[in-house]
Amino acid sequence: MRLSRTVLPTRYDLTIAPDLAAGRFEGSVHIAVEVTEPTDTIVLHAHELEVELEALEQFGAALDATLVADPDAERLTVSAADLAPGPATLTLRFSAALSAGLVGFYRSTYLDDDGTEHTLAATQFEAPHARRAFPCFDEPEFKAVFAVTLVVTDGLVALSNAPEVERVRLDGGRVRIRFGDTIAMSTYLVAFIVGELEVSQPIDVDGIPLRIAHVPGRGHLGAFALDAGAFALRFFTDYYGIPYPGTKLDLVALPDFAFGAMENLGCVTFRESLLLVDRDTVTQAEAAQAALTITHEIAHMWFGDLVTMKWWNGIWLNEAFATFMEHAGVDAYRADWKTWDDFSIGRAMAMDIDALSHTRAVEYEVRTPEDADGMFDILTYQKGGSVVRMLEQWLGSDAFRAGVRHYLDRYALANTETTDLWDALEAATDQPARRIMDSWIFQPGLPEIVVEPVDGGVRLRQHRFTYEGEADGQWSIPMLVRVHPGRETEAVLLDDETTIALPPNGIAVANAGGEGFYRVAYPPAWIPELVAAGADSPRERFALVDGAWAGVIAGRAQAADFVDLARRLESETDIVVWRALATRLRDLVRLLDGDAADAFREIVRTTARPAFDRLGWEPAPAEGPRDRQLRGVLIDLLGTVGRDPDIVARAQAFGDGAYTEPDIVAACITVSAAHGDQARFDEYRNRFETADTPQEQLRYLYALPVFPDRELALLAAEYAVSTVRPQNSPFVVQRALKHPEHGPQVWDYVREHWATIEARFPPTLLPRMYEGVTWLVDDASVESVPRFVADHPISQGERVVAQHLERQHLHRALYERERERFATSMVH
Repeated sequence: MRLSRTVLPTRYDLTIAPDLAAGRFEGSVHIAVEVTEPTDTIVLHAHELEVELEALEQFGAALDATLVADPDAERLTVSAADLAPGPATLTLRFSAALSAGLVGFYRSTYLDDDGTEHTLAATQFEAPHARRAFPCFDEPEFKAVFAVTLVVTDGLVALSNAPEVERVRLDGGRVRIRFGDTIAMSTYLVAFIVGELEVSQPIDVDGIPLRIAHVPGRGHLGAFALDAGAFALRFFTDYYGIPYPGTKLDLVALPDFAFGAMENLGCVTFRESLLLVDRDTVTQAEAAQAALTITHEIAHMWFGDLVTMKWWNGIWLNEAFATFMEHAGVDAYRADWKTWDDFSIGRAMAMDIDALSHTRAVEYEVRTPEDADGMFDILTYQKGGSVVRMLEQWLGSDAFRAGVRHYLDRYALANTETTDLWDALEAATDQPARRIMDSWIFQPGLPEIVVEPVDGGVRLRQHRFTYEGEADGQWSIPMLVRVHPGRETEAVLLDDETTIALPPNGIAVANAGGEGFYRVAYPPAWIPELVAAGADSPRERFALVDGAWAGVIAGRAQAADFVDLARRLESETDIVVWRALATRLRDLVRLLDGDAADAFREIVRTTARPAFDRLGWEPAPAEGPRDRQLRGVLIDLLGTVGRDPDIVARAQAFGDGAYTEPDIVAACITVSAAHGDQARFDEYRNRFETADTPQEQLRYLYALPVFPDRELALLAAEYAVSTVRPQNSPFVVQRALKHPEHGPQVWDYVREHWATIEARFPPTLLPRMYEGVTWLVDDASVESVPRFVADHPISQGERVVAQHLERQHLHRALYERERERFATSMVH
């Protein structure tokens, strides 16, 4: 599927003229190319474009040429005799409808305060979607300079990658806006946006103008992003040791956007909820996620934009590295947020996927556009980011940064393979980074380290961890090991097995710091000491909780064992550990009903209530952001799973202005929904439609599927399918499918309305919707879900959907294995 390297683009002079009212655009492109060897064809990409050949010129002369389109291959072939080595210029004209989806050059809308609809047009070209907007060599390796010109209705805002350098008024109320040249970059990083937007005054970040763009009336929500963005620009300039590669940076909030954000050089696009923030009303988690996303995209300006992978198989490294760097940047920005602790949650999600038979190697062969789109999943971001973090911790942060600087300096403005980074790290550290990382990137799965007591110490050996069956795997594991009592952390490279000496009655923490991407099987008798040994490390305690749950899923431990661990942690004070506990206690209640469920809810109350009572309802003056976040998690857990009557009663009163602390308000919204009626459902729907901030909108929207009545759960799904923006509607349906009582009825609704869902939801988000089936463990759903998926294949994310089905199977096996046994343990 890859294009020939016989003809290489060097520059695009691109003109785009959108007609927002008609929902169409037209344009022209002059592509300067370098012919590397004699040929009679130029092959490039176009998809759903009407294209005409205007001219092909070489050495000052026009050549006789013809154009043939191959829509199935998304290609154009320009044929001409005697194209000689050297420069040439190809000129094409084209037109198309603005995309109704959220890729290519697509249409977006918003309502003003009077309810009038306004239209804007924006781009999303990753993975291979620039070809939907203009004919191009749409592969990452074909870097070129882009000079973009937009012809738009006068009064509209027009943005692109570079600053505006010329504006000319035309007849008919139009204006031609020319933007400066970019650096040589890949087509997927090109951006242009046109519409009725507001743009903030620029702030100067060491010579780089930084602005926020948004729909009218939201300027007051931009200060947080400007502050976080300015910090990230300075942080990465220093970290990488290379000046910012663009000439300006616009951060653009779009009403409709399929992903979280997109790292277009100089013109980064975002979901509104991840850029526009009211710091007085946002929760700590919402603020941190916005800062992480902003930092992630700015990290890409160097790692991804300045230096780019040659082909989509390596795009994982762009995203994995930016995932790692987002936490490094935000940790420097707000150390008290402790986002490296929260990174444990993403690591756990990736480890859960990697224990499945339907996992994949992080890097795999990419042949088609669908293969490229399939790269953007948890394994790319979270496993990739986690193994990069694991390597950085093992090498040491200073040595790691030296290797990254060497890599970026050597390959600036060029393209690379994955192994080029490992080689740069080896050159800087004299450690076997390539051998280590090849074992993690090119094979699927994750290891489990078995800790076996032997005379005078413990033996560490590895095998592949799976939930079911056995599978091969061998890793070079960069471990940090700490012996208790009395020894410092030691760096160990485990290729097969090794022995660690222990003092009398000592233990070894085989994942010191909790940053390793591996499971650890400890002697069961060590658990109390391991909890104590991790007193100063929430990440280690999180790893214990997460590992205990993995043992339950794999059938190596019982559900009651996990409850015993949770009760042992009732004095826990850290938010990341409580998030792990809350998630799994929420899962366990699904296995029970009747008296057993009541007994379990009492255990939840007695376990979590002391932690909540230590915090109370009113934040203390000196309280940190992690405590405010923990209060919200505990209110949610106690009110929804524990059904604590005091928590429920006070949560239902939040709408009367009883609380203003954002984390309390957000938790109360969920608890109140879980015990709400039709009137409250209608209230929430109205609040979603009239909310003042993007975060408030999503709180009320995502609470709709939580209501206890079956008709309301179905109404939430119907509302999502018919009315909610397609960027959010799949997540509403996902949550409705996860309803602990009415998920099977929501699944019936999905099947009956599949044609509408498939037509309306972005293809990239359908796999996210399917995540909701993982806890549909009733007989009918276990039979119908896989059959329906097989009969209705989707174009993107097939592997991710297969993972969801496997998790459904595992949860059903857990249900069958544990239901009676767990219920008995609860009532006796």
